[in-house]
Amino acid sequence: MLVTGCETDPSKGWVLGTTYSTDIKTIAIPVVQNDTFDREVGYLLTNALIREVETRTPWRVTGETVADTLLDVTITDVKLRALSQSRLTKLDQEVAVQLTVDWNWERMDDSSTIAGWEGMGTAGMFFPSNPLGEPIELGRLQSVELMARAIVDRMAESW
Repeated sequence: MLVTGCETDPSKGWVLGTTYSTDIKTIAIPVVQNDTFDREVGYLLTNALIREVETRTPWRVTGETVADTLLDVTITDVKLRALSQSRLTKLDQEVAVQLTVDWNWERMDDSSTIAGWEGMGTAGMFFPSNPLGEPIELGRLQSVELMARAIVDRMAESW
């Protein structure tokens, strides 16, 4: 995948190419640690991260013993937040599933941190009331996919 971005050397200006580090070939993504009571969200985020890395970056996901780098992610909070209510029934019409994570991406050879973020948040929406009656899983899945995309975006080289 080619992405337009600034060259790391300002004298070279814009370049058509990847903004992801080319000296990294492999990345290990262990199962996301989940410090919340929402059991499924850790596995959903792990799968979403693997999908994002494999489809959007030049890196290959491998096991920890052979990987160049390690992406360590911990889910610290999952909250439901009502965004709107029906005037007639007072039932929630729009609800956000807010997901908060801490993540650290480090090199396996010297344990140096490449990138990381504490308290990164995303929110996915669902509409539980009639006529849609959407399940919470839709909001959870949207929040997880947004989080995976945001983390992989931050793994691109700074420019």
